[in-house]
Amino acid sequence: MPIRPENKARYPADWPAISRRVRDEAGNRCEACGVENGALIHRGRHDGQPAWRYASDTVFENSRCPETGADLPGTCWDDFEVARGTVKVVLTVAHLDHTPEHVARENLRALCQRCHLAYDAPMRKAGIARRARAERAAADLFEADT
Repeated sequence: MPIRPENKARYPADWPAISRRVRDEAGNRCEACGVENGALIHRGRHDGQPAWRYASDTVFENSRCPETGADLPGTCWDDFEVARGTVKVVLTVAHLDHTPEHVARENLRALCQRCHLAYDAPMRKAGIARRARAERAAADLFEADT
């Protein structure tokens, strides 16, 4: 996940090394859904439920649950509806408490972008609302007299 410019100074100088260590300890896989860093996958649906598949698997690999990475047994490509083209997985490191200064291993998880975005969604929604509210308040201060 890109670091917001106003938060860059909150990360320790050795963040790149910390991030690499977390990803290495996770086996270079998402700790939520199990997808491999750098893998080419298809995200889509299986029996109407969200799922993903490795793009290189044509017949034998099952679809997988996006929340747990568990196989959805008995699936084949005929059962899978691709929602978008092939995507490359990028493994990121999430702060579970959303505090960049807190880099203890128990507070960090290696997550693919999808899982990281899903984990951060409530915090991102609150931040968007807070910034919009601040913009509206600032606009009220400078409203032109008519």
